[in-house]
Amino acid sequence: MSRGPAPRAAYRRLLAAYGPQGWWPTTRPGAARPSYEPRRARGLSEAERVEICVGAILTQNAAWTNAEKALAGLRRVLPRPDWAGLAALPEGRLAGAVRSSGYFRQKARKLKVLAAAALARGGGTRAWLGAGRVEERRAELLGLWGVGPETADSILLYAGGRPSFVIDAYTRRVGARLGWWRAPSYDEARDWLVARLPRDRELYAEFHALVVRHAKEHCRVRPDCGGCPLRRACAHARRGADAGRAAAGPAPRARRRAVRRRRKSRHHPRS
Repeated sequence: MSRGPAPRAAYRRLLAAYGPQGWWPTTRPGAARPSYEPRRARGLSEAERVEICVGAILTQNAAWTNAEKALAGLRRVLPRPDWAGLAALPEGRLAGAVRSSGYFRQKARKLKVLAAAALARGGGTRAWLGAGRVEERRAELLGLWGVGPETADSILLYAGGRPSFVIDAYTRRVGARLGWWRAPSYDEARDWLVARLPRDRELYAEFHALVVRHAKEHCRVRPDCGGCPLRRACAHARRGADAGRAAAGPAPRARRRAVRRRRKSRHHPRS
């Protein structure tokens, strides 16, 4: 993998540019939809932890707006989702409730599998995800049908409060443009970042959220480098600037020198 700006330096610049993001959005008691709490001073309730786990499944191959609609649909049939309620809900009814997230039949089955695993452990989501070593819980989640690395890390980090860095399409894109890597696997990108960051859950959560924000603001599929807080350290931006200078031709002073050399060469032809 290539070199680029140190991840901690990139994190500080993104935080200065965008401020705390308050991930993962959760539905507070009495609220109609999930919201972000950038400076959350309270702990998560069990209902919020379950909602994060459910949201991590629903947002697979779906925009968050559609996952949010699916969460609203789920609350209509299960006003306060919990693992027992999800396990008891008929799979067909669950699929209909989360239809707006796409692949709704598969996602209903995945939610049933996740609920069964949580109930088998007992003691609630925090006790389940907080038990043992992080990599042990990660391996357990990855062993469940329908749970991939991104979903497992999202559940551990945001619902379980464990230091397990999340890699997604935004992280891969930003990292590639910064020069951190070219085309790494999920675990290669995760290991690269984890080796260069303190093992800190809050930093992992905030950094991932900031990368997503940055990818939407500036580092899009067609990047908008104007005003980018990482531009000075970005390999992609430097290549673009170099290409722009090459297209514009030499600077005025260099052009004048080139003209003088051409004039001189007319009177002093090479033998």
